[in-house]
Amino acid sequence: MSTTSFTVHRQTMEDFFCSTDLSERIHIPLICLSVVNIIFALTATMGNTLIVVALQRETSLHPSSKVLLRNLAVTDLCVGIVSQPLQIACFLTLLYRLSQICHYVYKVSRTASTILCGVSLSTTTAVSVDRLLALLLRLRYRQVVTLKRIYGAVIWFWACSIFTAGTSYWDYAVWRALVISSTSLGLVASIYCYSKIFLTLRRYQNQVRDNAQEQANQTIPPSKMKRYRKTVYSGMCVQLALVSCYLPYLLVSSFAYREMRRRQSAAFYLAVKSTVTLLYFNSSLNPILYCWKIKEVRQAVKDNLRQLFRSSNQQLRKDTENNTDSAECR
Repeated sequence: MSTTSFTVHRQTMEDFFCSTDLSERIHIPLICLSVVNIIFALTATMGNTLIVVALQRETSLHPSSKVLLRNLAVTDLCVGIVSQPLQIACFLTLLYRLSQICHYVYKVSRTASTILCGVSLSTTTAVSVDRLLALLLRLRYRQVVTLKRIYGAVIWFWACSIFTAGTSYWDYAVWRALVISSTSLGLVASIYCYSKIFLTLRRYQNQVRDNAQEQANQTIPPSKMKRYRKTVYSGMCVQLALVSCYLPYLLVSSFAYREMRRRQSAAFYLAVKSTVTLLYFNSSLNPILYCWKIKEVRQAVKDNLRQLFRSSNQQLRKDTENNTDSAECR
């Protein structure tokens, strides 16, 4: 692609998302989207803060799973602190017709969203791969899946996401192709892993049903089966939530950008921004799934909340006593 066509393409997209003429036609929807993003930003920030603190204290989870869950929670926390406020800022600059500021905010928002959503998708995919390796490798799992390799994978996720975000400043079409292809690849890889897991577990159940206990024991020890299934189901719930939140954006972005280059359509703008908001909602949904499906995390969150409320009540009681003593002295 030539430099001229690349510049026109990029400017057309940025001008579209910051078009003051477009804002007049979607004034009310922009306000609604801003309110929804404010709510989701607050829930994502508070929920993932609790999860990060809980994972810091929780020691019963497997180290590799804990690292991946912590990375996912930190990424979701950054979505609530960085990506969604930037998205809200884009809406506000558009509402107040601050076109030049909107251009800069949109670039930063696009970069942050690409990095954080890319890491979130990669980490969720890694969770499914980790569960499949635990099933297939059995006793060799701890030797193959080490903490050093898990940390290396996490660093690789961040590096690839940063590279993908950087391509948007070089060639918008390449950026969009990378985003769509990496998202599709991550979803397909996760579906394959969980399908392989369930087929293997069904084969194990058939072996037990046929009284082939000796053969079944060689596959997975029965004492570990229940715990393994819980981790698989919890990971699958997180994966299903991610698919539900990411798939609409994947479908819309596959054709919406091409149409937006042809005409400034308010419907396409709202379709893209609504699916991006749904994509951000995944960061608010994940903490709920952690507490629902992972008993250890749920208990740690409860303990942290009890301690927080106890400290708040003690501080309030001290303040009340101090105020009473001051009043008596007067």
